Amino acid sequence: MEGVFTVTGLNQAVNDRLTSDPELAKVRVRGEISGAKKYPSGHVYFTLKDEYASVSCVLFRQAAGNAPADIRDGMQALLLARTNLYDKNGRFQLIVDGIQEEGVGDLYRRFLELKERLARQGLFDEKNKKAIPFIPRRIVAITSEAGAVIRDIIHVLRRRFPGVRLLLIPVPVQGPGAEREIAAAIEIANLLALGDLIIVGRGGGSQEDLQPFNEEMTARAIASSAIPVISAVGHETDYTIADFAADLRAPTPSAAAELAVPVKEDILLKMDQLTSSMEQTLTARIDSQLKRVAGLSTRPVLVHPAAIIERHRARVELLGHRLLFAWGRLEDKEQGRISDLFAGIRTASDKSMDRQVFRAAQAAKALEALSPLAVLSRGYSLVMDKKGHAVTEGSGLDKGDQVDLVFKDGQVGCEVVRPLA
Repeated sequence: MEGVFTVTGLNQAVNDRLTSDPELAKVRVRGEISGAKKYPSGHVYFTLKDEYASVSCVLFRQAAGNAPADIRDGMQALLLARTNLYDKNGRFQLIVDGIQEEGVGDLYRRFLELKERLARQGLFDEKNKKAIPFIPRRIVAITSEAGAVIRDIIHVLRRRFPGVRLLLIPVPVQGPGAEREIAAAIEIANLLALGDLIIVGRGGGSQEDLQPFNEEMTARAIASSAIPVISAVGHETDYTIADFAADLRAPTPSAAAELAVPVKEDILLKMDQLTSSMEQTLTARIDSQLKRVAGLSTRPVLVHPAAIIERHRARVELLGHRLLFAWGRLEDKEQGRISDLFAGIRTASDKSMDRQVFRAAQAAKALEALSPLAVLSRGYSLVMDKKGHAVTEGSGLDKGDQVDLVFKDGQVGCEVVRPLA
């Protein structure tokens, strides 16, 4: 073995071999774009991948005219590129000279199909979204225990609302099977009522890194959670199925912590302002009522209540005198009317009595004329049998019958000694 390479020399030697190899110096590579990021310099960095492998790529500003304007994740593309080994870190990459779009990659197509299917099932409906509590008693963070995400959340929570309780359920946030652990953590948080707000998230990454948050199992666990869920996956431009299923989407984990709690100092300041405003309002109200009481206390009815009573008493006495005078006049008037009525009644009664006496005298004369006693006074008598019946025919009497003869002044008993033949 000849000589010893330095690290820099080795990287340069490998890069020289790549650039001088007629087959590898310039290549055409087909794959799916992932993790595309455009920087202010105009350079675009991304990863080209297929089902089994990936390679880092850079499209410099000078070659941007040979590529689509909207390089995006999930784009199926054919690259014209040069192989390169970066001297400083020995990273193999492709320097892209041109990009030809060929369609949508498999992973991105799966993302779109799942999103459309779950949307049809109503999993993303706004009416199903739960309100985020204004001040949660305890927040459950479901993310990796390592990395910047949980540290960012803790930092923001401490800054905005010191003393808020935070519970971490550590889960893997990338790789095969991560979606099952994320879904299980959400179910455990609900089953044990570990808090009243859940933050599910991770930092940025390629579409493959974010894939656990694009799985149906994760989306359904978030949508079925009784505890409100904030999704904080990736960077501001990253959208996952979990974002659509969550009750609230945060562009970053730090933003999720800011959305989870208000600023405690602002609330205390607002409370102080409201307290001061309330005190001022109550003071003004009390002063107003004291002035009103002072004004009322000077009114005559309160200063000299007896004078008010005396004034009304004099009026009552005057009205009483008027009433007595009016009653006397009315009584005299009614007494005259009653006297007149009595006189009229007496006159009418006398006239009626005279008429009735005259009629009675006439009736008495008529009765006297018709009375049997008047006939008897003229010498007649009335024959009565022993039963007291008048005997009008002599043929009805036999010898020995007892009869009474009724005269004007009395009656005598007789016996028939000679009946009619």
